[in-house]
Amino acid sequence: MGERLVVTTMRNEGPFILEWVTWYLMLGFDHIVIFYNDCTDHSPGLLRRLSDAGLVTAVEYKPKPKKPVKQTALPLIMAHPRVQAAEWVLNIDVDEFLVIHVGDGRLDDLFSAFKVNRLHGIGIYWKCFGDSGRAQWEDGLTHRQFNKASESKDRANIFFKTLIRNPADFKKIGIHSPKGWQGEGQWGTAPNVFKRCDGATMRSFDPDTNSILFTKSRWITHEYAQLNHYAVRTRESFELKFGTPSPAANKDRYTEKFFEAKNLNTETDESALKYAELFDAIYKEVSALPDVMKLHHRCCMDYVERLGEVHGFDAKDDPRWKHHRREKNARS
Repeated sequence: MGERLVVTTMRNEGPFILEWVTWYLMLGFDHIVIFYNDCTDHSPGLLRRLSDAGLVTAVEYKPKPKKPVKQTALPLIMAHPRVQAAEWVLNIDVDEFLVIHVGDGRLDDLFSAFKVNRLHGIGIYWKCFGDSGRAQWEDGLTHRQFNKASESKDRANIFFKTLIRNPADFKKIGIHSPKGWQGEGQWGTAPNVFKRCDGATMRSFDPDTNSILFTKSRWITHEYAQLNHYAVRTRESFELKFGTPSPAANKDRYTEKFFEAKNLNTETDESALKYAELFDAIYKEVSALPDVMKLHHRCCMDYVERLGEVHGFDAKDDPRWKHHRREKNARS
């Protein structure tokens, strides 16, 4: 049997890497493949340490000029030998956390809710989380800092990401769902179908003619699992994106309108906290790897410096920067 992989692209995500990597190892994924580009923080060094430990495969690449970043990255990810040999692949971003509601909340529990040999993918809908009233960034665990979210059927959650079985049976991995069927048999007859996270078949999906990214609100389901989408985190952090092109479309979509649409704090959702004991144990192991916490704190210093550039303050006068410098130096 092949590996169960998470794949992603990154740029300057240093403060968020350790939590996110720990999260997917905790869920039961075997490995994480990370393509990163043009980083100005110390995240490449952190990724190398995690790669040395065998937890991730970190690959640096150069995006094609004037093209959306993911148009360069996704074909490279798809061609990676580890991805081609995988049994399952989940392509997501660093602000997305899979939360599984069946069994003990692990990946095997999600698979047990389906006849996995009778499908080729599982669509997992977003659940968008707001800033929970937090205005400023503080180093901490995203899944514990933010517990206010949209209602399940909110239009913000119509998008889904796909846990793909046998990715080599498709030509492209896609941002939300794969494209180009090249497996055995015709699409539309089991096992060549996708399922939603309530067991229903996504009948409108076709990788050749209708590789959909979202559905109507009434089809949103979080019955078996949800993908917590922390798209805004805090106002201070979100403003780092103002005026920058999105990696998917190369358009300036990070606007006030985007913030308002995603900053949804309608209901309390603490379902991610059920993993606390298991997460803390694995996070402790990951954090104990050589140089990992030193590099984490250096990345946090970098992040405060970026915040200072955007918000007009001297990072070296900021208590957060001073704290992370002390922590970094204590580990040198």
